Amino acid sequence: MAVCLATIAACVPYLTLKAAWLSGSTIGWNDADAAGESGLYTANAITMGLDAMAVVVVLAFTFRWGMRIPAWLVLAPIWIATGLLTPIVLAVPLGSVLQVLFSSEPLTTSDNAIQGWVYGVVYTGFTLQALGLVTAFVLYARNRWADVFTMRTRDVPKGTTHQVHVLLAYAAGVLAALFAAVQLFWALGATAGLTAAQVDHRTAVQQLADGTGGLLALAGAAALVLIVRRDGRRLVVPLAVAWTGAAATFADSLYALLVTVSRPALLASESTAALNLTALCGVFAGLLMGIAGVLLLAETDAQRARPTASSAP
Repeated sequence: MAVCLATIAACVPYLTLKAAWLSGSTIGWNDADAAGESGLYTANAITMGLDAMAVVVVLAFTFRWGMRIPAWLVLAPIWIATGLLTPIVLAVPLGSVLQVLFSSEPLTTSDNAIQGWVYGVVYTGFTLQALGLVTAFVLYARNRWADVFTMRTRDVPKGTTHQVHVLLAYAAGVLAALFAAVQLFWALGATAGLTAAQVDHRTAVQQLADGTGGLLALAGAAALVLIVRRDGRRLVVPLAVAWTGAAATFADSLYALLVTVSRPALLASESTAALNLTALCGVFAGLLMGIAGVLLLAETDAQRARPTASSAP
């Protein structure tokens, strides 16, 4: 219960801020005109809905009624939440420290449309939400799927779709490698494929976020290959890595594309073919990893259910 309450409390500042903006308030904005853009209104509505969903999810993880919810209805939102929050937790705090210590550039520039304190409130809340959701999910999963924590990869049965799992895993690996190569290229300081405005305002936080995204994609793809190879190691470790890597690659890339599409002005000023193609590659890489994982776990459940069904009178 304490984890649930702490997670909900971490959501309150963000939900309050978004509700204020959707109501027409310009609190936290330097540019009042930018605050009223229709594309931003849509983005604010979507992100507020996502944060409200986090409250519902942590409640499901805490109370007994959550155990009766179909698995996909629980796993889908926490997978998306994992994908959106993990890069923030890994990149923003460390990147902010590096920016302050080793760069003369401020964390936020004076011409930024949003005031600096907003970033502090939002990203602190996201970090606390992530920690709360992960803790609640692990406790929930240990009760609902306790056997996953004791299984080894060789215990995952080779069913009729095993070759499909292998094909998806390796196809996802190729796309993840392409995605990661571009992300790490930008993380190491290269600017090819970025707009002039992005190059001028490049920060350590953004470079670290690019590097984190690339490494998560590679780690997720590699972990999925380990699972389909069934080499005997404990399943929970590569499963957690594949889950996190796939979610981060898919959700972060999809969010970038949706933001660009919802704000047509970005297509000319803050978007390039390289950025859009990289995000698209990330979406497909994460999606293939996710599909492979779903098929694998679904077949495992089906195989486990067969002896019980056959022994029924």
